[in-house]
Amino acid sequence: MSRKTTKRIALLLGQDIGYSRRALAGVLNYSESHALPWVFHNAPPDVRILPALERWRPDGVIVHLSDRSLGQQLTALGAPLVSVTNTVSGLRIPTVDVDSVAVGRLAAEYFLGLGLRSFAYYGSRKAQFSREREQGFRACLEERGYAVQNLHADFLPHSPFSQDWSRVDRQTERWLKLLPKPVGILVSNDIPGRVLCDICRNAGIRVPEEIAILGVDNDVSECRMSLPALSSVELPAEQIGRDAAQRLQALIGGSEELQMAVRHPPVGVIARSSTDCQATDDLRVKQAIDFIEQQADKGAGVEAVCQHIGVSRRSLERAFRAEFQTTVYEQIQRVRVARAKRLLWETELSIGAIAERSGLGNLRQMDRVFRKYEGEAPSMFRARR
Repeated sequence: MSRKTTKRIALLLGQDIGYSRRALAGVLNYSESHALPWVFHNAPPDVRILPALERWRPDGVIVHLSDRSLGQQLTALGAPLVSVTNTVSGLRIPTVDVDSVAVGRLAAEYFLGLGLRSFAYYGSRKAQFSREREQGFRACLEERGYAVQNLHADFLPHSPFSQDWSRVDRQTERWLKLLPKPVGILVSNDIPGRVLCDICRNAGIRVPEEIAILGVDNDVSECRMSLPALSSVELPAEQIGRDAAQRLQALIGGSEELQMAVRHPPVGVIARSSTDCQATDDLRVKQAIDFIEQQADKGAGVEAVCQHIGVSRRSLERAFRAEFQTTVYEQIQRVRVARAKRLLWETELSIGAIAERSGLGNLRQMDRVFRKYEGEAPSMFRARR
């Protein structure tokens, strides 16, 4: 590799959160697939690394920027710079991130599909992406005539070590107890989502029966550490990393014709136990939903549901229409697709094996149903991991 063509690229992403690790994978995949003559130095996005960074004299920087001072000092270095998070507003730094307003709207539609009619938002008031997620969530629900309560706690992507967790927990517990229930809460990220599950458990608040909690990022480690397991909005983190690398390549090459901000749509909701509920006062519908959750992946169909709860199909269909504007069969298929999505994302099982385990039968049937409900093939969904 010629010294003249080699470029030094500083990756200030950190590896303590899943989003950053996947964005890093996207950067590396782009570099490898385009045979770029890049050499990397990986460091946390912390102002304390700046003296070493200045001595290294990078040709380009990709950063997970959540600190204004760091952003200002990186800009002063003069090297091409791209951020993979829209956290700090007002800095003229090219940014690639998810469309956070769309994240909020997606979460609202998901909660409405669960039959919930009370809603709240929990997240940072400082982070731009958090404000936008709340904005999209609130706008979608207010369009349908629902109010949204909120509590702001400053869980940033890289929170300061000195943050007083006990004070935040006490304030949050009081807020949770006052919310009308059942309630769906969108949380700005998975880390505060897991914290919220912990607070509920310690306060004797049942999740998801009283409070359904939805995080953002689908950081699998955080979601699995949560009790109950945390549902989360999946973000196209690897695609964001690839696009950040592409934009940095263009900037290093002297391009000045770039958008300052690129936003990708969210992938979808990966459902786990923290939102495993359907809000209804109709006992027949509740019994049917519980049975579907337990038996949909074992091949149970509409007739089996009706027989289990002892009602006619016509009666149950009418109740489902009244409660959720859907059919019993559609509810069964949605449960199966949700199981398939989780297996596609979290395991290395073949798509054929996932079709069987989720109750979708075979490859052809799974492909057809998955495309209908998700708008893409199972293989395409898995490819975005």
